[in-house]
Amino acid sequence: MHFERMAAEYAGARPPYPGVVFDTLETAGVIGDGRRVLEIGAGAGLATEELVRRGSEVTALEPGPRLAALIRDAVPAVRDVLPVRLEDAHLDAGGFDSVVAATSLHWVDLSVGLPVIHGALRPHGWLAVWRTVFGDDDVRTPFRDRVHEIVSRRDQRDEPAGELRPTVDELAAGGWFEPVRTEHWRWSIDLSARQVGRLFATFSNWTPAEAAAAEQAADDLGGRVTEHYRSLLHLLRRTPRG
Repeated sequence: MHFERMAAEYAGARPPYPGVVFDTLETAGVIGDGRRVLEIGAGAGLATEELVRRGSEVTALEPGPRLAALIRDAVPAVRDVLPVRLEDAHLDAGGFDSVVAATSLHWVDLSVGLPVIHGALRPHGWLAVWRTVFGDDDVRTPFRDRVHEIVSRRDQRDEPAGELRPTVDELAAGGWFEPVRTEHWRWSIDLSARQVGRLFATFSNWTPAEAAAAEQAADDLGGRVTEHYRSLLHLLRRTPRG
């Protein structure tokens, strides 16, 4: 798997999620002191650390052994790290107040995963799904123009189309969960050319040559660029079904 091969690089290259995401989750009661939280596809622990810092008792699912080891080292206060996919996990019925997924649920077979999440949650428990969109289409910059040039050279038949997945409709499919609200935030970050190269290399749909081209583009533009990103959060509640 791409992320497992790049475990150490992933941990150092990906920017953290904006604090407003965790503020929103804490205010809603999704995370916080004493909340038992299951995190799906925890990766290198980018979200895990903040979940734990805010008092949550976190059990993390991460099937990649290198990534799981990074979580244990980076977040020693994590309650447990289970080296298993959600689809294969055997979880205590009603054992969690909340289930969260940070840039991971699009890898899950939802027809299998949603019932598993439903079974792991207590009545009226929360499902929170969020991710960062790397590149805000509403903000055009010279660097983004160069990125579009790189992408345009691909065989467009291989490019995914449609909404950012999973959509709230996909998460509500089958009646396991009821949508509560969706939040969007825009934010920006300054990156050096080297940081650009390292970050783009972690994208599963970018080749090493393309990541190097993005780094070169940032270098050509003065060695430092401002990237404009979006973060998207879906909040849903467990229904009584089942």
